[in-house]
Amino acid sequence: MTIPEKIIKKLSLDLYPELNSDMIYKLSNESERGAVLIGTSKIEEYLELFVKKILPNDSKKYQKKLLQYPGPLSSFSSKIELLYAFRYINHQFYVSLNILRSIRNNAAHSYIDFDLEEENQKIEQINEFVDDDLKYVIDEIALDNMVEIKKKKLIRIYQEKGFKVDDKYIEKAINEFKTTNQKDKQYRIWRLSYGIVFMCLYILVLIDENDSLNDKQIIHPIKL
Repeated sequence: MTIPEKIIKKLSLDLYPELNSDMIYKLSNESERGAVLIGTSKIEEYLELFVKKILPNDSKKYQKKLLQYPGPLSSFSSKIELLYAFRYINHQFYVSLNILRSIRNNAAHSYIDFDLEEENQKIEQINEFVDDDLKYVIDEIALDNMVEIKKKKLIRIYQEKGFKVDDKYIEKAINEFKTTNQKDKQYRIWRLSYGIVFMCLYILVLIDENDSLNDKQIIHPIKL
């Protein structure tokens, strides 16, 4: 099974309810700044889970010493660097995580309106964290679901007003929406939202692939 297939399989499981469509819809309904900050925070949670698997000591006190501020592994960047230094994540994923970290920093520290349009090229790079095939899947799923939600909203408006649903008008409205700047703006958030969820699932795949992480007697359990 390929990495993209493993990620998509995890997306369909009930084992990770916080990484299903609810999470994506939540992020896609946030402001652009909010989607970046909340999404990045979620990825950091999963990186921390990965790091905890690596630590040779299960003591909560020891973990807090490292992971809670001002511990050496308390920052987003330090978790990324540790996992990359010991080759638990490859260079491609390392680059994507750092690009996302850069966007997060811009969102967190900008005093003016934050706009993902200026970060669009970076989003392209972020979603290449496995390969172009997965990036294509992310783009297509994001577009399909965004359009489907838009269509359901239009149908609901008809129903709330007690009108008969006009399928031709809805189809025309959807096609017109696809040509607007509003569609481009929403699509950026949807692509980023799916990318973030898929990155979290990829971290879970990497943990699965390093079975020896459960053996705390092994100090540096690396799969080459």
